[in-house]
Amino acid sequence: MKQPRLGNDRKPPPGLLGFLTGVQLTLAAVAWTDLAIRPAIEIRGTKRAWALIIAINFVGPIAYLTYGRRPIDPGAAARA
Repeated sequence: MKQPRLGNDRKPPPGLLGFLTGVQLTLAAVAWTDLAIRPAIEIRGTKRAWALIIAINFVGPIAYLTYGRRPIDPGAAARA
């Protein structure tokens, strides 16, 4: 006789875990690369703190890319 399915017995679709892992690693790589090449003056907070925050799944890289970088003034390069 077949056992009734419980709510926690569901499995994710095949490939979903691999896709989400790829997205997470890509976001982290982009954020860490940007953090490494961007001058400290253009970052809100310290580079060390952001490097640790980026390691947090999905939230860290998105937070850095959204809030961690100061807006670049395009006129500043022209004035220099």
